[in-house]
Amino acid sequence: MHSSFSEPNSPLKEVLGEKWQTASCSDLGDNYVKPGPLAKAKFNALRNKREAIDRFLKKHKDEDLSLYIDELRDFAISSGGLVDDEFRAVIWPVLSANLVQNDDLDDVSSSYDSDFESAQSDFDEETPIFEGQPELSLEELKNHKEWNQVELDVHRTLSRFPPNISDTHRDVLQTELIPLIVRVLSVNPRFNYYQGFHDICLTVLLVCGEKDALPICSNLAKNGSFNNYLLKTLEKSVVRELDLLYVILSRVEPTLEKVMRSVELGTMFGLSWPLTWFSHSLKQYQQIVRFFDVFLASSPLLPIYVSSAVVVYRRASILSCEREMPFLHRLLTEMPTELPIDAIIKDAVYLSKLMPPCLLKTKYMNEYRKIVAKPPRTAVKTLPRYALQFMFVAGTVGAAASFFFFKQIHPL
Repeated sequence: MHSSFSEPNSPLKEVLGEKWQTASCSDLGDNYVKPGPLAKAKFNALRNKREAIDRFLKKHKDEDLSLYIDELRDFAISSGGLVDDEFRAVIWPVLSANLVQNDDLDDVSSSYDSDFESAQSDFDEETPIFEGQPELSLEELKNHKEWNQVELDVHRTLSRFPPNISDTHRDVLQTELIPLIVRVLSVNPRFNYYQGFHDICLTVLLVCGEKDALPICSNLAKNGSFNNYLLKTLEKSVVRELDLLYVILSRVEPTLEKVMRSVELGTMFGLSWPLTWFSHSLKQYQQIVRFFDVFLASSPLLPIYVSSAVVVYRRASILSCEREMPFLHRLLTEMPTELPIDAIIKDAVYLSKLMPPCLLKTKYMNEYRKIVAKPPRTAVKTLPRYALQFMFVAGTVGAAASFFFFKQIHPL
């Protein structure tokens, strides 16, 4: 079994002094020195869950785990997630082969589409998918239209590699990552790489290794939420999805929504959240893989519900911040180091049940648009697929740039 490149490999193998080691994104952080009863209770819960997952996998080791997809999804979504990369390496391939479907934004009502100046659907014409094609050689991959851009981005991702690995090991990972991404893009000739997709592939590679990473990333590109991002312009995919964040806030935190709307904050502060499944914004590896657990097991739109839950969690900071767009933008782009990830996931799942995607994208969106109706927009500008790092900048200059782009594309 492939061992994760991250450390610690297991959250429950050791206690160093009075410092609890955890590979699950619970509220336990690296700064705990003398954990109290609550921290110990969480530790025990993780230990019990790890034992439960271990028993389950051993019991069904000779069976097709796809037959138990509901149980695997429950493990991934419930508190603590899959706990250990050893389990993720086994379960992520199964989850990715059985992704939850049917939340594509093209399924919404005609009134929603017309308001967003939608162009002809990317699925109106036959899209060739290269299934079962001979494996492309390295030289053939280097001739792919996106190779150079992918190579540039991968060589800029040093901060995303675990700090404990050697330079040699990092070089090996980079050497594996570039062909992996281009092979995924080669699945469909109409896929267009965007800056941030390499963060998705890197996380999967770190957990599952090169062999399993390819089918997982390919499934996410073909059947998951990333299909929209790779096929369509970003303003017609991820920006539309992020607009739903305001719809959610208007129903659960109307005061917060009004403050954000009053300064024309937009959603550029969260652009990287769904595009990278938060892997660009979070600094702790265990937080990232915890989010991947739940996203692999849930609706493609769950990252938007999680984004809403993150904003709600930061309610006090937002309401006490200077009521100007650059200040609020910077506040939200700077993700706190310590986040109660399991609590945020629980809130997001609750929101998705309270406002299911089918209603959120139709009834609730239409009701919200009536409340905040604005004159028709001018021509839509295009977000730069290869310069998203510029849009993710947290400073005032980045906020000003985001404000400019947002004013051109925001459909509300």
